[in-house]
Amino acid sequence: MASTEASLPSPPSESASAVSLDSSIRTTPIHPDLTEIQVPGEPLPVYRYHPITCQPIEEQDVRAELHKLRQEFPSKETALRAQEQAAKEVKRTLDEAEKKKEQIQRAMDKKTKERDTEMKVLSKYQEVKASDIPS
Repeated sequence: MASTEASLPSPPSESASAVSLDSSIRTTPIHPDLTEIQVPGEPLPVYRYHPITCQPIEEQDVRAELHKLRQEFPSKETALRAQEQAAKEVKRTLDEAEKKKEQIQRAMDKKTKERDTEMKVLSKYQEVKASDIPS
């Protein structure tokens, strides 16, 4: 089975490294509702760039997926509705991730403050103990 896995081509996202969201090459949002996710704006249209690697997407690389999507969403209206729904879902996921990040940061700050307070109490205790030792 390992030989079968080794012969499979790697997905495009694995062949190129991810470009950070604050990179200077990211200039154009991929969707009006997702302004925080950007890709290069030129020379290709936004939908021709991979949103993670910012590499150009060639039609022959995604031909099977395009065919499947055209069957699933036969009209322009259904495709646009699905695109809006997907954008809302991504936005919700990003918002949840940001909230979780803030929650974790608050918890870390609280633990750091508790540790600092405990260290102050311990150092005071050690000073008092040291002064109680007769010389």
